[in-house]
Amino acid sequence: MVYPQMPYQCMVACGDILVAARGSSIDSFNVETGSLLSSWTCPASQEAKKEKIPAAETQKKEEIKSPITPSEGGGGEENGPPTKKRKLSSENIEAKSDETSTPKTTQEQQDGKKKKQKQNNRSDAVASGLQAPAVIALAVTKDGRHVIAVTGEDKSIRMFESIEEGGSHRLQHISQRAMPKRPCSITISADDKTIISADKFGDVYSLPLIPSPVPTLQPSSAPQTPEPTSSIPFIPAANELTIHSQRNRKALENQKRQTNRPTEKAEPTFEHKLLLGHVSMLTDVALVEVQGRNYIVTADRDEHIRVSRGIPQAHIIEGFCLGHTEFITRLCFPSSRPGVLISGGGEDELFIWEWLAGKIVSKVNLKTHVDDLRRRLDLPKESEGPVESTKIAVSGIFSAQAVVGSEMWDIIIVTCEGVPALFTFTLTSQNKLEHSQTLPLSGNALAVTVLPSILIVSIDTIHSPGSTSELRSNTNERSNCLHSFEFQNGMLVGGGVAFAEGEEGGEGEVGTVGRLGNLLYGLENLRKREGDGGEE
Repeated sequence: MVYPQMPYQCMVACGDILVAARGSSIDSFNVETGSLLSSWTCPASQEAKKEKIPAAETQKKEEIKSPITPSEGGGGEENGPPTKKRKLSSENIEAKSDETSTPKTTQEQQDGKKKKQKQNNRSDAVASGLQAPAVIALAVTKDGRHVIAVTGEDKSIRMFESIEEGGSHRLQHISQRAMPKRPCSITISADDKTIISADKFGDVYSLPLIPSPVPTLQPSSAPQTPEPTSSIPFIPAANELTIHSQRNRKALENQKRQTNRPTEKAEPTFEHKLLLGHVSMLTDVALVEVQGRNYIVTADRDEHIRVSRGIPQAHIIEGFCLGHTEFITRLCFPSSRPGVLISGGGEDELFIWEWLAGKIVSKVNLKTHVDDLRRRLDLPKESEGPVESTKIAVSGIFSAQAVVGSEMWDIIIVTCEGVPALFTFTLTSQNKLEHSQTLPLSGNALAVTVLPSILIVSIDTIHSPGSTSELRSNTNERSNCLHSFEFQNGMLVGGGVAFAEGEEGGEGEVGTVGRLGNLLYGLENLRKREGDGGEE
Protein backbone atom coordinates (compact mmCIF):
# COMPACT_ATOMS: atom_id res chain seq x y z
CA MET A 1 0.00 0.00 0.00
CA VAL A 2 1.20 3.49 -0.88
CA TYR A 3 0.52 5.91 1.95
CA PRO A 4 -0.80 9.34 0.89
CA GLN A 5 1.28 12.42 1.36
CA MET A 6 -0.07 14.99 3.77
CA PRO A 7 -1.00 18.11 1.77
CA TYR A 8 0.11 21.67 2.46
CA GLN A 9 -2.66 23.83 3.91
CA CYS A 10 -0.88 27.20 3.54
CA MET A 11 2.29 28.54 1.92
CA VAL A 12 4.09 31.77 1.09
CA ALA A 13 7.05 32.85 -1.03
CA CYS A 14 10.15 34.10 0.77
CA GLY A 15 12.29 35.46 -2.06
CA ASP A 16 13.31 32.46 -4.15
CA ILE A 17 12.32 30.12 -1.30
CA LEU A 18 8.86 28.56 -0.98
CA VAL A 19 7.74 28.12 2.63
CA ALA A 20 4.85 25.66 2.95
CA ALA A 21 3.10 24.25 6.03
CA ARG A 22 1.61 20.78 6.24
CA GLY A 23 -0.01 19.87 9.51
CA SER A 24 2.43 20.86 12.25
CA SER A 25 5.50 21.06 10.01
CA ILE A 26 6.95 23.82 7.83
CA ASP A 27 9.00 22.85 4.76
CA SER A 28 11.11 25.13 2.59
CA PHE A 29 11.79 24.51 -1.11
CA ASN A 30 13.99 26.02 -3.75
CA VAL A 31 11.61 27.60 -6.26
CA GLU A 32 14.00 27.19 -9.21
CA THR A 33 14.90 23.52 -8.69
CA GLY A 34 12.00 22.29 -6.52
CA SER A 35 14.36 20.62 -4.06
CA LEU A 36 13.50 20.32 -0.37
CA LEU A 37 15.82 22.54 1.67
CA SER A 38 14.74 22.18 5.28
CA SER A 39 11.90 21.18 7.56
CA TRP A 40 10.74 22.38 10.98
CA THR A 41 8.21 20.61 13.19
CA CYS A 42 6.24 22.27 15.96
CA PRO A 43 6.81 20.59 19.35
CA ALA A 44 3.88 18.63 20.76
CA SER A 45 1.63 20.42 23.23
CA GLN A 46 1.02 19.18 26.74
CA GLU A 47 -2.60 18.33 25.90
CA ALA A 48 -1.50 16.15 23.02
CA LYS A 49 0.98 14.33 25.24
CA LYS A 50 -1.78 13.56 27.71
CA GLU A 51 -3.98 12.20 24.93
CA LYS A 52 -1.31 9.64 24.10
CA ILE A 53 -2.18 7.69 27.27
CA PRO A 54 -4.40 4.78 26.22
CA ALA A 55 -7.98 4.93 27.40
CA ALA A 56 -7.81 1.45 28.89
CA GLU A 57 -4.73 2.37 30.90
CA THR A 58 -6.45 5.51 32.18
CA GLN A 59 -9.50 3.48 33.15
CA LYS A 60 -7.33 1.08 35.13
CA LYS A 61 -5.73 3.96 37.01
CA GLU A 62 -9.16 5.37 37.82
CA GLU A 63 -10.33 2.00 39.09
CA ILE A 64 -7.27 1.78 41.33
CA LYS A 65 -7.81 5.29 42.68
CA SER A 66 -11.56 4.79 43.23
CA PRO A 67 -12.57 4.30 46.89
CA ILE A 68 -13.37 0.78 48.04
CA THR A 69 -16.78 0.24 49.54
CA PRO A 70 -16.42 -0.87 53.17
CA SER A 71 -17.38 -4.41 54.03
CA GLU A 72 -20.63 -5.18 55.70
CA GLY A 73 -19.23 -5.51 59.16
CA GLY A 74 -16.16 -3.32 58.78
CA GLY A 75 -15.50 -0.03 60.47
CA GLY A 76 -16.24 3.34 58.90
CA GLU A 77 -13.83 6.03 57.88
CA GLU A 78 -10.81 6.81 59.93
CA ASN A 79 -11.52 8.98 63.03
CA GLY A 80 -15.22 9.02 62.15
CA PRO A 81 -18.38 7.21 63.13
CA PRO A 82 -18.96 3.74 61.73
CA THR A 83 -20.96 3.44 58.54
CA LYS A 84 -24.48 2.16 58.67
CA LYS A 85 -25.00 -1.52 58.01
CA ARG A 86 -27.30 -2.41 55.17
CA LYS A 87 -29.12 -5.66 54.89
CA LEU A 88 -28.84 -7.21 51.46
CA SER A 89 -31.20 -9.82 50.11
CA SER A 90 -30.10 -12.49 47.68
CA GLU A 91 -31.64 -10.51 44.79
CA ASN A 92 -29.73 -7.38 45.77
CA ILE A 93 -26.51 -9.37 46.01
CA GLU A 94 -27.02 -10.71 42.48
CA ALA A 95 -27.82 -7.21 41.20
CA LYS A 96 -24.68 -5.87 42.86
CA SER A 97 -22.54 -8.56 41.26
CA ASP A 98 -24.04 -7.78 37.86
CA GLU A 99 -23.15 -4.10 38.28
CA THR A 100 -19.60 -5.01 39.21
CA SER A 101 -19.19 -7.26 36.18
CA THR A 102 -20.55 -4.60 33.79
CA PRO A 103 -18.02 -1.75 33.65
CA LYS A 104 -19.63 -0.28 30.54
CA THR A 105 -22.34 1.55 32.47
CA THR A 106 -20.18 4.62 32.99
CA GLN A 107 -19.05 4.54 29.39
CA GLU A 108 -22.64 4.36 28.19
CA GLN A 109 -23.52 7.37 30.29
CA GLN A 110 -20.62 9.32 28.82
CA ASP A 111 -21.70 8.34 25.31
CA GLY A 112 -25.20 9.54 26.08
CA LYS A 113 -23.87 12.91 27.22
CA LYS A 114 -21.80 13.26 24.06
CA LYS A 115 -24.88 12.62 21.92
CA LYS A 116 -26.77 15.34 23.74
CA GLN A 117 -24.05 17.89 23.22
CA LYS A 118 -24.44 20.22 20.23
CA GLN A 119 -21.99 19.54 17.48
CA ASN A 120 -19.53 22.37 17.00
CA ASN A 121 -17.44 22.13 13.87
CA ARG A 122 -15.21 24.99 14.95
CA SER A 123 -13.94 23.02 17.93
CA ASP A 124 -13.66 19.96 15.72
CA ALA A 125 -11.31 21.94 13.50
CA VAL A 126 -8.86 21.99 16.38
CA ALA A 127 -9.08 18.23 16.84
CA SER A 128 -7.32 17.39 13.58
CA GLY A 129 -5.62 14.32 15.00
CA LEU A 130 -2.17 15.92 15.04
CA GLN A 131 0.09 15.54 18.05
CA ALA A 132 1.28 19.16 17.79
CA PRO A 133 -0.47 22.46 17.03
CA ALA A 134 -1.19 22.91 13.33
CA VAL A 135 0.07 25.87 11.34
CA ILE A 136 -2.96 27.82 10.07
CA ALA A 137 -1.40 30.98 8.59
CA LEU A 138 1.93 32.17 7.18
CA ALA A 139 3.35 35.60 6.35
CA VAL A 140 6.74 36.85 5.25
CA THR A 141 8.51 40.19 5.43
CA LYS A 142 9.22 42.06 2.21
CA ASP A 143 12.97 41.63 2.62
CA GLY A 144 12.50 37.86 2.96
CA ARG A 145 14.48 37.64 6.21
CA HIS A 146 11.67 36.62 8.56
CA VAL A 147 8.70 34.27 8.36
CA ILE A 148 5.68 34.53 10.68
CA ALA A 149 3.56 31.47 11.42
CA VAL A 150 0.39 31.04 13.46
CA THR A 151 -0.22 27.77 15.28
CA GLY A 152 -3.88 27.44 16.07
CA GLU A 153 -4.31 25.18 19.07
CA ASP A 154 -1.87 27.10 21.29
CA LYS A 155 -2.94 30.52 19.84
CA SER A 156 0.72 31.39 19.22
CA ILE A 157 2.45 33.70 16.76
CA ARG A 158 5.89 32.28 15.95
CA MET A 159 8.70 34.20 14.31
CA PHE A 160 11.41 32.52 12.23
CA GLU A 161 14.59 33.82 10.70
CA SER A 162 15.40 32.67 7.19
CA ILE A 163 19.07 31.70 7.25
CA GLU A 164 21.14 30.77 4.21
CA GLU A 165 24.68 29.60 4.83
CA GLY A 166 26.99 27.28 2.98
CA GLY A 167 24.52 26.78 0.16
CA SER A 168 21.85 25.48 2.53
CA HIS A 169 18.71 27.07 3.91
CA ARG A 170 16.92 26.65 7.21
CA LEU A 171 14.29 28.34 9.33
CA GLN A 172 15.46 29.19 12.82
CA HIS A 173 12.72 29.57 15.40
CA ILE A 174 13.23 32.87 17.22
CA SER A 175 10.18 33.53 19.37
CA GLN A 176 6.74 32.29 20.35
CA ARG A 177 4.02 34.64 21.64
CA ALA A 178 0.68 33.27 22.83
CA MET A 179 -2.14 35.66 22.03
CA PRO A 180 -5.24 36.22 24.21
CA LYS A 181 -7.46 34.75 21.49
CA ARG A 182 -6.77 32.51 18.55
CA PRO A 183 -5.45 34.49 15.54
CA CYS A 184 -7.12 33.76 12.22
CA SER A 185 -5.28 36.14 9.88
CA ILE A 186 -1.98 38.02 9.98
CA THR A 187 -0.10 40.53 7.87
CA ILE A 188 3.08 42.60 8.17
CA SER A 189 3.51 46.35 7.86
CA ALA A 190 5.31 47.88 4.90
CA ASP A 191 8.38 48.74 7.00
CA ASP A 192 8.74 45.12 8.18
CA LYS A 193 8.61 46.18 11.82
CA THR A 194 5.06 45.37 12.96
CA ILE A 195 2.85 42.29 12.87
CA ILE A 196 -0.89 42.86 12.54
CA SER A 197 -2.96 39.99 13.96
CA ALA A 198 -6.74 39.55 13.67
CA ASP A 199 -8.41 36.99 15.93
CA LYS A 200 -11.68 35.09 15.83
CA PHE A 201 -13.21 37.30 18.55
CA GLY A 202 -13.05 40.40 16.36
CA ASP A 203 -9.94 42.14 17.77
CA VAL A 204 -6.91 43.37 15.83
CA TYR A 205 -3.57 43.62 17.64
CA SER A 206 -0.17 45.01 16.67
CA LEU A 207 3.07 43.39 17.81
CA PRO A 208 6.69 44.28 17.10
CA LEU A 209 8.27 41.92 14.61
CA ILE A 210 11.22 41.27 16.89
CA PRO A 211 10.06 40.97 20.51
CA SER A 212 11.83 42.76 23.33
CA PRO A 213 14.56 40.68 25.03
CA VAL A 214 12.90 41.25 28.42
CA PRO A 215 9.15 40.74 28.90
CA THR A 216 7.44 44.13 28.94
CA LEU A 217 4.44 44.80 31.15
CA GLN A 218 1.99 47.52 30.25
CA PRO A 219 2.77 50.50 32.55
CA SER A 220 -0.01 51.89 34.71
CA SER A 221 0.18 55.00 36.86
CA ALA A 222 -2.79 54.02 39.04
CA PRO A 223 -3.36 50.73 40.82
CA GLN A 224 -5.48 48.32 38.87
CA THR A 225 -9.08 48.08 39.95
CA PRO A 226 -9.94 44.52 40.92
CA GLU A 227 -12.82 42.85 39.19
CA PRO A 228 -16.11 43.20 41.02
CA THR A 229 -16.92 40.34 43.32
CA SER A 230 -20.25 38.99 44.35
CA SER A 231 -21.81 40.96 47.25
CA ILE A 232 -23.42 37.79 48.61
CA PRO A 233 -20.90 35.79 50.65
CA PHE A 234 -20.59 32.10 49.98
CA ILE A 235 -22.47 30.04 52.60
CA PRO A 236 -22.19 26.24 52.51
CA ALA A 237 -25.49 24.41 52.47
CA ALA A 238 -24.26 21.95 55.12
CA ASN A 239 -23.09 22.60 58.71
CA GLU A 240 -21.53 20.67 61.59
CA LEU A 241 -24.94 19.41 62.74
CA THR A 242 -25.90 17.84 59.42
CA ILE A 243 -22.74 15.85 58.67
CA HIS A 244 -21.32 12.88 60.51
CA SER A 245 -18.40 11.41 58.55
CA GLN A 246 -14.82 12.62 58.63
CA ARG A 247 -14.71 13.00 54.86
CA ASN A 248 -17.72 15.31 54.80
CA ARG A 249 -16.27 17.38 57.63
CA LYS A 250 -13.09 17.93 55.62
CA ALA A 251 -15.15 18.90 52.58
CA LEU A 252 -17.07 21.42 54.68
CA GLU A 253 -13.85 22.98 55.96
CA ASN A 254 -12.60 23.36 52.36
CA GLN A 255 -15.86 25.06 51.38
CA LYS A 256 -15.59 27.52 54.27
CA ARG A 257 -12.10 28.49 53.15
CA GLN A 258 -13.41 29.42 49.72
CA THR A 259 -13.72 33.15 49.01
CA ASN A 260 -15.23 35.22 46.28
CA ARG A 261 -11.88 36.34 44.96
CA PRO A 262 -11.94 36.74 41.17
CA THR A 263 -9.96 34.34 39.06
CA GLU A 264 -6.78 35.94 37.81
CA LYS A 265 -6.54 36.03 34.02
CA ALA A 266 -3.10 35.44 32.58
CA GLU A 267 -2.39 38.44 30.36
CA PRO A 268 0.41 38.36 27.78
CA THR A 269 3.62 39.82 29.14
CA PHE A 270 5.08 40.73 25.73
CA GLU A 271 4.52 44.05 24.02
CA HIS A 272 1.20 44.20 22.17
CA LYS A 273 -1.46 46.81 21.48
CA LEU A 274 -5.15 46.57 20.70
CA LEU A 275 -5.87 48.55 17.52
CA LEU A 276 -9.54 48.00 16.74
CA GLY A 277 -12.38 45.59 17.23
CA HIS A 278 -15.39 44.10 15.48
CA VAL A 279 -18.47 42.55 17.03
CA SER A 280 -18.07 39.47 14.87
CA MET A 281 -15.43 36.91 13.97
CA LEU A 282 -12.74 38.37 11.72
CA THR A 283 -11.84 36.44 8.60
CA ASP A 284 -9.21 38.57 6.85
CA VAL A 285 -7.06 41.67 7.42
CA ALA A 286 -4.99 43.74 4.99
CA LEU A 287 -2.77 46.81 5.10
CA VAL A 288 -3.09 49.15 2.12
CA GLU A 289 -1.35 52.42 1.21
CA VAL A 290 -3.09 54.88 -1.09
CA GLN A 291 -1.68 58.32 -1.89
CA GLY A 292 0.73 58.18 1.03
CA ARG A 293 -1.91 57.24 3.62
CA ASN A 294 -2.12 53.86 5.33
CA TYR A 295 -5.33 51.94 5.98
CA ILE A 296 -6.32 48.76 7.79
CA VAL A 297 -9.08 46.88 5.98
CA THR A 298 -10.83 44.06 7.85
CA ALA A 299 -13.59 41.60 6.92
CA ASP A 300 -15.82 39.59 9.23
CA ARG A 301 -18.41 36.86 9.30
CA ASP A 302 -21.30 39.35 9.46
CA GLU A 303 -20.86 40.57 5.86
CA HIS A 304 -18.93 43.73 6.86
CA ILE A 305 -15.80 45.24 5.33
CA ARG A 306 -14.43 47.97 7.57
CA VAL A 307 -11.91 50.59 6.48
CA SER A 308 -9.87 52.07 9.36
CA ARG A 309 -6.96 54.43 9.41
CA GLY A 310 -3.48 53.05 9.81
CA ILE A 311 -1.40 53.06 12.97
CA PRO A 312 -1.52 55.09 15.23
CA GLN A 313 -5.09 56.17 14.32
CA ALA A 314 -6.56 52.71 13.80
CA HIS A 315 -9.49 53.55 16.08
CA ILE A 316 -10.82 56.02 13.50
CA ILE A 317 -13.23 54.44 11.01
CA GLU A 318 -13.02 55.83 7.50
CA GLY A 319 -16.01 53.89 6.18
CA PHE A 320 -17.61 50.54 5.40
CA CYS A 321 -18.09 48.52 2.24
CA LEU A 322 -21.60 47.11 2.62
CA GLY A 323 -23.32 44.86 0.11
CA HIS A 324 -22.44 41.27 0.95
CA THR A 325 -25.25 39.06 2.21
CA GLU A 326 -23.06 36.14 3.34
CA PHE A 327 -19.82 35.79 5.22
CA ILE A 328 -16.68 37.29 3.68
CA THR A 329 -13.53 35.19 3.53
CA ARG A 330 -10.94 36.95 1.36
CA LEU A 331 -9.83 40.47 0.40
CA CYS A 332 -7.56 41.16 -2.57
CA PHE A 333 -5.92 44.46 -3.55
CA PRO A 334 -4.17 44.31 -6.95
CA SER A 335 -0.67 45.73 -6.61
CA SER A 336 -1.10 47.94 -9.69
CA ARG A 337 -4.47 49.29 -8.47
CA PRO A 338 -4.44 49.72 -4.69
CA GLY A 339 -7.69 51.69 -4.86
CA VAL A 340 -9.57 48.62 -6.10
CA LEU A 341 -10.74 45.84 -3.79
CA ILE A 342 -11.96 42.38 -4.84
CA SER A 343 -13.83 40.46 -2.15
CA GLY A 344 -15.52 37.07 -1.98
CA GLY A 345 -16.99 34.63 0.50
CA GLY A 346 -20.09 32.50 0.79
CA GLU A 347 -21.99 34.13 -2.09
CA ASP A 348 -22.20 33.29 -5.77
CA GLU A 349 -20.54 36.53 -6.91
CA LEU A 350 -17.23 38.29 -6.54
CA PHE A 351 -17.47 41.98 -5.61
CA ILE A 352 -15.28 44.71 -7.11
CA TRP A 353 -15.13 47.89 -5.00
CA GLU A 354 -13.82 51.39 -4.99
CA TRP A 355 -13.29 50.80 -1.32
CA LEU A 356 -12.31 54.33 -0.24
CA ALA A 357 -15.73 55.50 -1.42
CA GLY A 358 -17.49 52.33 -0.23
CA LYS A 359 -18.88 51.88 -3.75
CA ILE A 360 -19.56 48.63 -5.61
CA VAL A 361 -18.19 48.99 -9.14
CA SER A 362 -19.23 45.61 -10.53
CA LYS A 363 -19.91 41.97 -9.73
CA VAL A 364 -19.09 38.73 -11.51
CA ASN A 365 -20.86 35.41 -11.06
CA LEU A 366 -18.39 32.76 -9.96
CA LYS A 367 -20.83 29.96 -9.22
CA THR A 368 -21.79 29.48 -12.87
CA HIS A 369 -18.19 28.53 -13.66
CA VAL A 370 -18.06 26.19 -10.65
CA ASP A 371 -21.31 24.52 -11.72
CA ASP A 372 -20.02 24.07 -15.28
CA LEU A 373 -16.90 22.39 -13.91
CA ARG A 374 -18.92 20.04 -11.67
CA ARG A 375 -21.09 18.96 -14.61
CA ARG A 376 -18.15 18.51 -16.94
CA LEU A 377 -16.08 16.44 -14.49
CA ASP A 378 -19.11 14.78 -12.84
CA LEU A 379 -17.78 15.76 -9.41
CA PRO A 380 -19.41 14.45 -6.23
CA LYS A 381 -21.83 16.74 -4.39
CA GLU A 382 -21.79 17.35 -0.65
CA SER A 383 -25.58 17.76 -0.57
CA GLU A 384 -28.52 16.23 -2.36
CA GLY A 385 -30.21 18.04 -5.20
CA PRO A 386 -29.09 19.55 -8.49
CA VAL A 387 -25.68 21.07 -9.03
CA GLU A 388 -27.17 24.55 -8.89
CA SER A 389 -28.23 24.01 -5.26
CA THR A 390 -24.64 23.42 -4.10
CA LYS A 391 -23.26 26.49 -2.37
CA ILE A 392 -19.70 27.74 -2.76
CA ALA A 393 -17.18 29.37 -0.44
CA VAL A 394 -14.26 31.37 -1.83
CA SER A 395 -11.02 30.17 -0.24
CA GLY A 396 -8.52 32.40 -2.03
CA ILE A 397 -8.27 35.49 -4.26
CA PHE A 398 -4.84 36.31 -5.68
CA SER A 399 -3.57 38.94 -8.11
CA ALA A 400 -0.81 38.61 -10.70
CA GLN A 401 0.46 40.43 -13.76
CA ALA A 402 1.08 38.76 -17.09
CA VAL A 403 2.42 40.05 -20.38
CA VAL A 404 -0.11 39.73 -23.21
CA GLY A 405 1.32 41.00 -26.47
CA SER A 406 2.89 44.33 -25.60
CA GLU A 407 0.62 45.06 -22.65
CA MET A 408 0.69 44.13 -18.98
CA TRP A 409 -2.60 42.60 -17.84
CA ASP A 410 -3.91 42.26 -14.31
CA ILE A 411 -4.92 38.64 -13.67
CA ILE A 412 -7.09 37.55 -10.74
CA ILE A 413 -6.90 33.90 -9.64
CA VAL A 414 -9.74 32.51 -7.51
CA THR A 415 -10.08 29.21 -5.63
CA CYS A 416 -13.12 27.73 -3.90
CA GLU A 417 -13.29 25.31 -1.00
CA GLY A 418 -13.57 21.71 -2.18
CA VAL A 419 -13.29 22.60 -5.90
CA PRO A 420 -10.42 21.08 -7.96
CA ALA A 421 -9.78 24.04 -10.26
CA LEU A 422 -8.31 27.51 -10.63
CA PHE A 423 -10.56 30.24 -12.01
CA THR A 424 -8.73 33.13 -13.69
CA PHE A 425 -10.22 36.50 -14.56
CA THR A 426 -8.87 39.57 -16.31
CA LEU A 427 -9.34 42.92 -14.55
CA THR A 428 -10.26 45.40 -17.25
CA SER A 429 -9.57 49.13 -17.30
CA GLN A 430 -13.21 49.68 -16.23
CA ASN A 431 -12.52 47.61 -13.09
CA LYS A 432 -14.61 44.68 -14.28
CA LEU A 433 -13.69 40.99 -14.14
CA GLU A 434 -13.89 38.94 -17.34
CA HIS A 435 -13.55 35.18 -17.07
CA SER A 436 -10.61 33.91 -19.08
CA GLN A 437 -9.87 30.35 -17.93
CA THR A 438 -11.02 27.45 -15.78
CA LEU A 439 -8.03 25.21 -15.11
CA PRO A 440 -8.95 21.76 -13.71
CA LEU A 441 -6.62 20.24 -11.12
CA SER A 442 -6.03 16.69 -9.95
CA GLY A 443 -7.23 17.62 -6.46
CA ASN A 444 -8.97 20.35 -4.51
CA ALA A 445 -7.00 23.60 -4.42
CA LEU A 446 -5.79 24.38 -0.89
CA ALA A 447 -3.28 27.21 -1.24
CA VAL A 448 -1.79 29.37 -3.99
CA THR A 449 1.43 31.38 -4.15
CA VAL A 450 2.08 33.82 -6.97
CA LEU A 451 5.66 34.60 -8.00
CA PRO A 452 6.87 36.84 -10.84
CA SER A 453 7.36 33.94 -13.23
CA ILE A 454 5.32 31.02 -11.91
CA LEU A 455 2.25 30.16 -9.87
CA ILE A 456 2.42 27.34 -7.32
CA VAL A 457 -0.67 25.46 -6.15
CA SER A 458 -1.07 23.04 -3.27
CA ILE A 459 -3.68 20.37 -3.95
CA ASP A 460 -5.42 17.91 -1.66
CA THR A 461 -4.16 14.37 -2.24
CA ILE A 462 -6.24 12.90 0.61
CA HIS A 463 -9.84 13.66 -0.34
CA SER A 464 -11.57 12.89 -3.59
CA PRO A 465 -11.64 15.81 -6.04
CA GLY A 466 -14.76 17.86 -5.47
CA SER A 467 -15.38 16.51 -1.96
CA THR A 468 -14.34 17.74 1.49
CA SER A 469 -15.20 14.53 3.35
CA GLU A 470 -14.84 11.54 1.02
CA LEU A 471 -11.36 10.01 0.98
CA ARG A 472 -9.71 8.84 -2.21
CA SER A 473 -10.40 5.22 -3.01
CA ASN A 474 -7.27 4.59 -5.11
CA THR A 475 -4.36 4.35 -2.65
CA ASN A 476 -1.96 2.66 -5.09
CA GLU A 477 -1.01 5.94 -6.75
CA ARG A 478 1.02 8.62 -4.98
CA SER A 479 0.77 12.13 -6.36
CA ASN A 480 2.71 15.24 -5.50
CA CYS A 481 0.97 17.98 -3.51
CA LEU A 482 2.72 20.93 -5.18
CA HIS A 483 2.07 21.85 -8.80
CA SER A 484 3.54 24.80 -10.68
CA PHE A 485 2.19 26.69 -13.69
CA GLU A 486 3.42 29.46 -15.96
CA PHE A 487 1.64 32.36 -17.65
CA GLN A 488 1.57 32.34 -21.44
CA ASN A 489 -0.46 35.11 -23.09
CA GLY A 490 -2.47 35.52 -19.93
CA MET A 491 -3.29 31.80 -19.63
CA LEU A 492 -1.95 29.29 -17.11
CA VAL A 493 -0.12 26.30 -18.56
CA GLY A 494 1.54 23.37 -16.83
CA GLY A 495 5.04 22.03 -17.17
CA GLY A 496 6.72 24.14 -14.54
CA VAL A 497 9.07 23.14 -11.74
CA ALA A 498 8.62 19.66 -10.28
CA PHE A 499 8.83 19.89 -6.49
CA ALA A 500 10.33 17.17 -4.35
CA GLU A 501 8.07 15.01 -2.21
CA GLY A 502 8.22 14.79 1.55
CA GLU A 503 8.90 11.67 3.49
CA GLU A 504 6.39 8.86 3.14
CA GLY A 505 3.99 8.59 6.04
CA GLY A 506 3.51 5.47 8.10
CA GLU A 507 0.42 3.98 9.69
CA GLY A 508 0.24 6.77 12.27
CA GLU A 509 0.19 9.43 9.59
CA VAL A 510 -2.51 7.60 7.65
CA GLY A 511 -4.76 7.76 10.69
CA THR A 512 -3.99 11.46 10.94
CA VAL A 513 -4.62 12.44 7.34
CA GLY A 514 -8.00 10.79 7.50
CA ARG A 515 -9.01 13.40 10.07
CA LEU A 516 -7.54 16.42 8.27
CA GLY A 517 -10.85 17.51 6.77
CA ASN A 518 -11.52 19.85 9.67
CA LEU A 519 -8.13 21.51 9.23
CA LEU A 520 -8.23 21.85 5.45
CA TYR A 521 -11.90 22.76 5.08
CA GLY A 522 -13.50 25.07 7.62
CA LEU A 523 -14.95 27.98 5.66
CA GLU A 524 -18.39 26.45 5.21
CA ASN A 525 -18.74 26.43 9.00
CA LEU A 526 -18.95 30.22 8.83
CA ARG A 527 -22.28 30.03 7.01
CA LYS A 528 -25.13 30.98 9.29
CA ARG A 529 -27.92 28.48 9.58
CA GLU A 530 -31.52 28.90 10.54
CA GLY A 531 -31.78 30.21 14.10
CA ASP A 532 -28.08 31.17 14.22
CA GLY A 533 -27.99 34.86 14.96
CA GLY A 534 -24.29 35.19 15.66
CA GLU A 535 -21.35 33.47 17.25
CA GLU A 536 -21.80 30.03 18.69
